Amino acid sequence: MSNSIPECFYRISVKALITDETGRFLLIKEDNGLWDLPGGGLDHGENPQEGIRREMMEEMGLEPSTIAEEPEFFFTCINPKGQYIANVVYRATLPHLDFVPSSECVEAQFFGLDDNFDKGNMYPNIPVFVELFSKSKIKKDQ
Repeated sequence: MSNSIPECFYRISVKALITDETGRFLLIKEDNGLWDLPGGGLDHGENPQEGIRREMMEEMGLEPSTIAEEPEFFFTCINPKGQYIANVVYRATLPHLDFVPSSECVEAQFFGLDDNFDKGNMYPNIPVFVELFSKSKIKKDQ
């Protein structure tokens, strides 16, 4: 059996959208210096909430208090390995931000749309997410 993935297949990445009281969203920084939303690859047989829970425990040592049943955003992009990935983003909450540092989370910070983003320090999915988040915020404010 070949290990090659057909061109029409995407790696599924489930991500948590955690916002603070001002509407800023949480990003975590890996030890490689790149920022990303909490979460990661969905394992075979997992539902999205299980995947987010597992990933956040692995990355941050934190158990989400809540994870939405339905996704807030769905988008595709190419990861740094050149693979197509589908990002499925669910709203979630945390009881606190006292995370346990790991190679996948050395820092956690809330970012707002007014912040000046350095795209060179972020995974390729983050600029796409920020654009979608911005558009959804504009719609809600109208």
